[in-house]
Amino acid sequence: MKSSQIRTLWNQFRTEKNHKTAKPVSLVAPSEDKTVLFNVAGMQPLVPYLSGKPHPNGDRIYNIQKCIRTNDIEDIGDERHLSMFEMMGNRSLGDYFKKESLIRSWEFLTNEKYLNLDPNKIGCSVFWWYEKDGEVIIPYDQEAHDTLLSLGMNPKHIKAIPMFHGEKCDNFWWPAGAIWPCGPCAEFHYDRGDDYGPNDWNIGINDRFIEIWNNVFMEFYKDEKGEYAALSQQNVDTGMGMERLTMVLQEAETIFETDLFFSSISLVENFTSTSYPALKKNESLMSEVELAVTKSYRIILDHVRASIFLLSDGVVPSNEGRWYVLRRLIRRAWFHLNKLHADHNEKELHNFIHDFTNHIFELFDKQYSWIDQSDTQHKEEIAHRLLQEIDKFLHTLQKGEKQLKKTIQWITSDTLSGDDVFLLYDTFGFPVELTQEIAQDAWIKVDILWYEKAMSAAKKKAKSSSKDKFTRGVDRAKYLEGVQPTEFIWYDTLESLNPTILKQFQLDDGQRIMVFDRTPFYATWWWQTGDNGTLELDDGTLYTITNVIKYSGVFLHFVE
Repeated sequence: MKSSQIRTLWNQFRTEKNHKTAKPVSLVAPSEDKTVLFNVAGMQPLVPYLSGKPHPNGDRIYNIQKCIRTNDIEDIGDERHLSMFEMMGNRSLGDYFKKESLIRSWEFLTNEKYLNLDPNKIGCSVFWWYEKDGEVIIPYDQEAHDTLLSLGMNPKHIKAIPMFHGEKCDNFWWPAGAIWPCGPCAEFHYDRGDDYGPNDWNIGINDRFIEIWNNVFMEFYKDEKGEYAALSQQNVDTGMGMERLTMVLQEAETIFETDLFFSSISLVENFTSTSYPALKKNESLMSEVELAVTKSYRIILDHVRASIFLLSDGVVPSNEGRWYVLRRLIRRAWFHLNKLHADHNEKELHNFIHDFTNHIFELFDKQYSWIDQSDTQHKEEIAHRLLQEIDKFLHTLQKGEKQLKKTIQWITSDTLSGDDVFLLYDTFGFPVELTQEIAQDAWIKVDILWYEKAMSAAKKKAKSSSKDKFTRGVDRAKYLEGVQPTEFIWYDTLESLNPTILKQFQLDDGQRIMVFDRTPFYATWWWQTGDNGTLELDDGTLYTITNVIKYSGVFLHFVE
């Protein structure tokens, strides 16, 4: 079944069930939503309506909403993860609830008029319970269990998923932020067959059984105190990944071997003069080289597609928040393009980026209001932004590569230390994979385990005491009164930096802080780690910068 047929059947089915279309919205979360940077789920734009506000299209709505998640970016390259994906969803705003939701999901999945999947290959997980301080706060979802049995589902295919880590469970839609509507889930899984694992129906653990549809029953609201109160209206929100469903219906090995990506693969093959191994060979039979090439293809396909969508929604690459996410996607895509075809010239890259942008506009023309094949100017602007960011990254890489080769020249052992590798990544944005390749060419080993320890320590540091020491119990006004916001200068302009010291002071605990009018040191932001390095003043005085944080636009350099 083609992906276009799936879209048509989805529209047909929901219209028959008296649902109205809710227009898809931008990937960018609305400004009033302070919990996330992007719309990470189809229900997210509907939070006000889940909380009781009337929706202009009524109490039964559906759509296909584009979403973006980068919390598992390192997993992209496997069979099922994407940063940008399409979520097929239907919502009941105080109308039907668990029973009808599950009945209709089963009907769409198994009825020969629609997807016609084999009922014997479908299972479902249900919510176990939520317990706190020995008290059951939210009980086992018996209603969902009984409804599934009444539909004829094999009792062995119904699994109650246990709690994990006290506060988290696979079968409960927890708040994305501190406060949020939430509730138990019933997740439909599909059996992909003996080639993918044992037939034990160990849902959630065995990769043979892939989740295709999540029914979320919004019954509660988590408040600022962490308490769960019943919502004034009971809601249903379901989400079914378009890419995963297409993979199942087309019996493809992965989401990347479906018609959603076929033509994109051809573009990458033409640019790199390579072949995508997964179209010819099962992964279990691939060599290490073929597996690496396959992973690079998938990262390119996902990241370039996601970047085009983000750019089409008005996001531009920068160094903070959602803009940094886009920067990381573009640079990571280029790195893997370069791995596959390092000898490309500027014209080849230019043509590839323009062709890929035009291709995405063709695929999604009219499905989303931001994607319009006839809007030539918009396409040109997006391609230009992509190429501009790649050009900036090339300058950054040149500086990083120069520093790496200098480090290799001066080391006295046969191993590049994890600290040196981390410094290159943290200061220059130099990919660790590229460090490994250059080191290998010089017959130098890389202490990757120590690098991973340094990375882990840096992430902890980003969340630790530096910020607290300046924000808790400190009269901030006496330190920053009259200080103008710091201008952040990216690493490729270091030669013309010439910063001026605006202020330097010492906290009560002895920590020294310096503030400049401009800086190349990145400040701690969300999960990103503030830079560290060395500072030399005109008089020759040397300082070690241990961390950088930002407060009210001013970059605070903690020095020793």
